[in-house]
Amino acid sequence: MDIVERPSVFAYWDSRALPFYLSVFSCLYLISQRTPRALGQVNTDDQTTPKVVSKERSRSRASLILQSARLIAVLAILGVSLSLMINRSDGKRTTGILLVAFSVYSVVLSLMTLKGPKLLQYRASVHLSIIHFATFILYIIRDIVPLGIGNQPEDELDGSLGWVRFGLVVVSGFLIPGLLPRGTELDESVSLAPHQTASLFSRAFYGFLDPIIWKAFKSPSLTFDEIPVLADDDRAKGLIAKTDVLLDPVSVGRQRNLFWGMLVAFKKQYAIMAAIALFQSFNGFAGPIATNRILAALEKGGSDSAVKPWVWILWLGAGPILGSALAEFSTYTQYLVVVRFQAILTQLVLTHSMRVRMSTLWKKAGPVSADAGSPHPARATAASQSASTAIAAPTVPSSTEPEAHGVSAASPASSHDVQSESTEPRNVKDRESENEEVVHDAERLEDYGGKINNFLTSDLENISSLQDWLKPFFVILRTAICVIFLYVILGWSAFVGLAVIIVSIPVPGYTSKLFVTMQKDKMKASDARLNTVNQMINALRMIKLFAWESKAETRIAEKREAELWYTFWIAVLRTCSSSVTSLFPMVAMMSTYATFTLVMGGELTASRLFSSLVVFGRLENYIGAIIWVFPGILEAKVSLDRISEFLNSGELYKLSKPEDSNADSADASTVYVRDIVFSWDDPKQLQKPSNGRHFQLQINDELKFKTGGINLICGPTASGKTSLLMGLLGEMYSRPLSDVGGYNLPREGGVAYAAQESWVLNATIKDNILFGAPFDQERFDKVIHQTGLTRDISLFEAGVLTEVGEKGITLSGGQKARITLARAVYSTAAIVLLDDVLSALDVHTARWVAEKCLGGDLLKGRTVLLVTHNVLLCKPIADYVISLSRNGTIVSQGTADEALKKNASVKNEAEVEAAALEKEEEVEVAQGSDGDVDEPAIPTEGGKLIVAEEMAVGHITWASIRLYISSVGGPLFFAVFVLGYTVWVLLEVLGTWFYGYWSSQYEQKEASEVRVHLYIGIASGIEVLRAVVFIIFYAFFMFGGVRASRSLHERLTKSILSCTIRWLDTTPVSRILTRFSQDSQSIDSSLPMLVISTTNTTIATWTYFLSAIISTGWPALLLGIVVAVFGVTCGQLYVQAQLPVKRLMSNLRAPVLGHAGAALNGLVSIRAYDAQEAFKEESLRRIDDYTRVARTYWNLNRWIALRMDSIAAIFSSAVVTYLVYWKGAPAASVGFTLVLVTSFSQYLLFWVRRVHQLEVEANSIERVKHFLEIDHEFDPKASGAPPAYWPASGELHVEHLSAKYSEDGPEALKDVTFSLRSGERLGIVGRTGAGKSTIALALLRAIPITGSVVLDGLDLSKLNLSDVRSHITIIPQDPELISGTLRENLDPFGEHEDATLNLVLRASGLYQTQDEDAEGGIGLDTDVSSGGSNFSQGQRQILALARAILRRSKLVILDEATAAIDHRTDRVIQESLRTEFKDVTVITVAHRLQTIMNSDKIMVLDAGSVIELDTPQALLKKQGGSFKALVDGSGDRDELYSAAGL
Repeated sequence: MDIVERPSVFAYWDSRALPFYLSVFSCLYLISQRTPRALGQVNTDDQTTPKVVSKERSRSRASLILQSARLIAVLAILGVSLSLMINRSDGKRTTGILLVAFSVYSVVLSLMTLKGPKLLQYRASVHLSIIHFATFILYIIRDIVPLGIGNQPEDELDGSLGWVRFGLVVVSGFLIPGLLPRGTELDESVSLAPHQTASLFSRAFYGFLDPIIWKAFKSPSLTFDEIPVLADDDRAKGLIAKTDVLLDPVSVGRQRNLFWGMLVAFKKQYAIMAAIALFQSFNGFAGPIATNRILAALEKGGSDSAVKPWVWILWLGAGPILGSALAEFSTYTQYLVVVRFQAILTQLVLTHSMRVRMSTLWKKAGPVSADAGSPHPARATAASQSASTAIAAPTVPSSTEPEAHGVSAASPASSHDVQSESTEPRNVKDRESENEEVVHDAERLEDYGGKINNFLTSDLENISSLQDWLKPFFVILRTAICVIFLYVILGWSAFVGLAVIIVSIPVPGYTSKLFVTMQKDKMKASDARLNTVNQMINALRMIKLFAWESKAETRIAEKREAELWYTFWIAVLRTCSSSVTSLFPMVAMMSTYATFTLVMGGELTASRLFSSLVVFGRLENYIGAIIWVFPGILEAKVSLDRISEFLNSGELYKLSKPEDSNADSADASTVYVRDIVFSWDDPKQLQKPSNGRHFQLQINDELKFKTGGINLICGPTASGKTSLLMGLLGEMYSRPLSDVGGYNLPREGGVAYAAQESWVLNATIKDNILFGAPFDQERFDKVIHQTGLTRDISLFEAGVLTEVGEKGITLSGGQKARITLARAVYSTAAIVLLDDVLSALDVHTARWVAEKCLGGDLLKGRTVLLVTHNVLLCKPIADYVISLSRNGTIVSQGTADEALKKNASVKNEAEVEAAALEKEEEVEVAQGSDGDVDEPAIPTEGGKLIVAEEMAVGHITWASIRLYISSVGGPLFFAVFVLGYTVWVLLEVLGTWFYGYWSSQYEQKEASEVRVHLYIGIASGIEVLRAVVFIIFYAFFMFGGVRASRSLHERLTKSILSCTIRWLDTTPVSRILTRFSQDSQSIDSSLPMLVISTTNTTIATWTYFLSAIISTGWPALLLGIVVAVFGVTCGQLYVQAQLPVKRLMSNLRAPVLGHAGAALNGLVSIRAYDAQEAFKEESLRRIDDYTRVARTYWNLNRWIALRMDSIAAIFSSAVVTYLVYWKGAPAASVGFTLVLVTSFSQYLLFWVRRVHQLEVEANSIERVKHFLEIDHEFDPKASGAPPAYWPASGELHVEHLSAKYSEDGPEALKDVTFSLRSGERLGIVGRTGAGKSTIALALLRAIPITGSVVLDGLDLSKLNLSDVRSHITIIPQDPELISGTLRENLDPFGEHEDATLNLVLRASGLYQTQDEDAEGGIGLDTDVSSGGSNFSQGQRQILALARAILRRSKLVILDEATAAIDHRTDRVIQESLRTEFKDVTVITVAHRLQTIMNSDKIMVLDAGSVIELDTPQALLKKQGGSFKALVDGSGDRDELYSAAGL
């Protein structure tokens, strides 16, 4: 046969020639890309190539196998094409030749995918896939589509070979391209996430998660390292860089709207979601159309059907699968935006917190400003800092600074301040009426840490709902499509239903407005609760030692109750809104049916009724989704606005720099202050009334520090020493007094800073000292030696790798101070600022530090500014001395001798110090410099103190479920709830059956004989009854949910407040706060709704399953069993992976919060060291860890959803196929069964997802339950209550007392025995760490003890802890203050009158910290920042002393209570104590011998054991005694002997 013929021109227009033309275009393109390279005209590093670089990723085995299989397939296609061309007899050989040419080119491309350069392999594979996929679509159109409409395939003449070719094209153009892994062309050095290398099918069905799911199934838990790696485009650093100019107001230089910035930043993702939503708006009606066409074909016997029923059945299965794949990809994209946006906002909140003056935030006026003289009132950060790693309040004073609180005579507001701070007594009842200004002050004093904690937990969680903002727009489109569809099948009656919906629109608008108002109020209530919890947790040691647990619990409960009131009514509003609004589609449906049947006279046949029922159901879902989603969007908007307000407000922190234009080059390198006033308040705002004290530090003329020398800054307590450092650091406002006024702190060589209140990170000792600096072993060892830490570190098992814990709780006060000093000394900064670092050290250690460190080689040549009370101790090393007076002005500057001559107060201070310097031996046993070290405050094992957070393994425990059920209301309550929802589901099934019965009447009767009025009435009654039942039982359970929220929060609060001191030491505060924020929010909102939804879907799933079986028969049972087994299996696999991932995600949130808290608490130090970037980098790392787990968590939801949707669609198609082609059921029966089966399929998906989502969400219950089972102190018992008169005296007998910090730890006290008569005083001496403070904790039973302690005849071990601690008062080393007023700190629970409070303030010596004429500067209405950061350490100890005087206990323990107070004030306080505590038994742990020389007894401790105990007289007479040796070696021996009466 002659195979050569003249081609017909029409052959080239044959659709089968399309693959050939695509091949030609592909060939030309590849040649165009290769020719320039062959000629050497293109750089091999051309950026236009698809991310291919020199080091190529090796090809996977799966890719090689698939490419080989495709080669075999295209070779087979070539053979089939040749055979068909040769055997053609219809004159169309030209088309055959073109197909052979296409096949040959395909073979060439397939060979290129296996051999050659990687880039060529990649391009050849892409081209081959595109060409064959187009061929696949072509043959579907030519051969499959005609079969669906009853025609013959266009390639029918090709016979069986044509179908073989089609099968091969399916393999080469659809299956293999869909299975080929991606990313093989990329550089191996690029870390790719699994979804980046997954095949198209794996990506579409989330098969790339199969390895982690299988791993989780085989292992009871997952570790962080087993979680898929994070993609580069998900890393926070890159996200911040891309979105900085869109979201950060400081980068833009103007206020930014976060919502619009978010839209621009994620425009690509939103475009994808919008495109999918648009497609889904039409694809969602595949089911109603298919239902209508199937039932119409059955009604007419299929004779008039243009499209075969099997096509609609196929679409009934394929349509939902396609729709689900697209919907899940849209959701995948949505949560990609959620996770990324949360990461960006988390970093932005931290960054903004570190660059602004915290107290200028949340102001209503003006954008972020860098002008220090802006109209925003500002109070800069304080010098004193806390080391808590939770988000406690950042150490920013409300109005003053930590050291200085006097009122400058130069202040224009001085007279007003004195008047406004009047200390006239008020009755307790008068406090209840506060004016509006006081309310505003209270708002200003809110704990910033609590707000920021709320931002990073509740608000970020709420913002995830904002990604639904597109849904309302597409609901309008889908509603329009519903109306059009209804118009097609029901005529103009559809517009009646539309009119009903339009009329109902104002209702959701009103409820939304009301919802926003309530949500704002609820968030304020949440802020207030978290602020209170935050403060109580950070002051928990004080609360426990003062037995204030019940009162703290009451205060938290009051805040919680206000929050729960809003929670309940928001839930009720949401329920009523959704229920009432869901009636509108029902009313619209009944109106439409009534119009169609009664007015238009139409027949409501099965095809019309059931397809319209599906549409009305969708309409109800759309409107319900809006009602359900819209409150979430509004809630998210409230949260986003709160964060936006935070980012758009505040005054930028400004680095210190030369302020005068006349500064010469010498000045630029010198630390100086010239003609300037430093203040904590904006000078423009000083005239505004306030409870704050407007301290001002005025520098007249010039104060120039000596470069390269030691500069001492001295003065009495509250004279402004710290303010001088803060002013130089730029933390205070400055106002020049002349044209040349200014100040300068050169930062080119670096600045190091050690705060008065030591700030340490929750890290190792080594990391705290290095603080990000490179490690130099020689320098490090020298720093350890010079700061006297050598032996201290040797006492720790892990040495310098010992974790210091939160607030440095493994360290004593002296150790923390020296580590803070070591950090500054180790740095190479040219300028070192040291704020009273010697006050926490004993004299031996202080001398060692002064001589070896301050006078050592590491600080030689560096400019050191040292604030100190120890003028004479530092005099030998001082090059320059600046002295200040109590009113905040410079009195003298020059040498130490000049300062002593010019400043009378400094001279008096020095005289006191000279008389006391030698006796200030820190009351330690003199053992030489090697012995003058601190023992660890709390023992650790292997250097680890903070234990890793425990994570449950496997499914949620039954105990956790039982805990929630009992909290909700118990089994009976839950049974009533289940019964109510069972009735609701049965009403739904009854309604579906009744609609089928109604439609069947038209098959049996004439339309005029059908009782439409009756049927409409019955149907309406069923729908209304359903709505009423839903509202009643939803509200019923929400009431129980609020009860559970209240109960669990109360139990959690009680559990935390009654924890042991040891547990508190080993648990980060941030971990506790996540229970009160993140987990509590989940229990309040997500969990109750999930319980309701899960109960509903469980009942509905099995009800519809049984109904479908009854209606269909045994085939449905078999198929249902298969579907149920598959669903349950997938669900089990899903939950095995999702639970550990959820637990990991919850645990990884705390480090993010903890780091933010540490940064805020150490803000001044971080700024001084210019370490902001290092803290930002660490934050980015922690955010990435959280994001890595969060991405996997949300992707797992997509995995289960798509599988459930797919099996449900297949099940529906199979049942309908059986009904149509095998059973031959009537249209009404098929319609009813189709609704049942479809509902069962949908509910099955919801059921599997909801059950496992509930189990995942119940992780919050599990986490709370874990904190309910922590180590607790003993519960109070009736038998443990002492008599009302107890203690009538302070007589104390201690026998064989031993104590340890943990049950399995070493003994810190060993066999201590002593007795005190009522009113006697005991002084305890010994080096730091000898066990002095341990005695105080042991007497209060705060740590495990053995032995006997009897107070006034009662053994304390037999009494309730609250009774013991409420009758014994301790003044701790580190006093705790809470934000509020001074009155609230002295009397937190309003139990005393103002007159009494003023008396104790005076008795405590507080007014000794200011001039006589400035006494009103500190009063009961004075503001106190959180932690007392706006008071000096000395003033805080004085306030703690006042608190002790107020309690009037018979036994008082002073634990080094006057260590941070100057000598003059200390003497006044000691005199006051003798008066106030004259009938009180007093145990004093002191640094100064003078403090305890008038004691009745002296106890000398060493290593926890008593080595001497007797009267001072007896000990001084004891030859060879340790105490006598200490006094005899003192420079003031005679005075000490005189004080002892010898």
